[in-house]
Amino acid sequence: MTKLGWQPNHSFIVRMKTWFDQTDGLGILHHSHYVLLMERAQKTFFVEVMGKDTLDPAIAPDVYVVVRDLQLHYHSPIRPECEVDVILKVKKVRAAGLTVDFEFRSTDHSVLYARGSRTVCRLEGTSHQPCPWTEEFREKHEKLIG
Repeated sequence: MTKLGWQPNHSFIVRMKTWFDQTDGLGILHHSHYVLLMERAQKTFFVEVMGKDTLDPAIAPDVYVVVRDLQLHYHSPIRPECEVDVILKVKKVRAAGLTVDFEFRSTDHSVLYARGSRTVCRLEGTSHQPCPWTEEFREKHEKLIG
């Protein structure tokens, strides 16, 4: 059985459920749902790292972000209904940017369904211009690179 949560290599595993209504005409998980599942896993990851379960930038200013880049490569179709593991790993922390690599795997990790990378840019709440991460955010995320 795969251990969920934090791993010795600083990756983080979130188990997600896929449903029949997420399928395309071929009966496989529609490509757009990979992004949705990854975003949900990313929020779980953020809560674990930062200890704040909110999307309110007044409480957690580092949640005020836009996606700058998203890459997703499909390897094997997911046939719902099933559970999949989303594995997240911090790749790079820049002044206002964060890149997290992710994989979709079977729960025993024998099948790689997809892999990708997502970069977000933190914005300042009123000017909506890029601004640096808080010290807390940088410190916690930089420890996870490796």
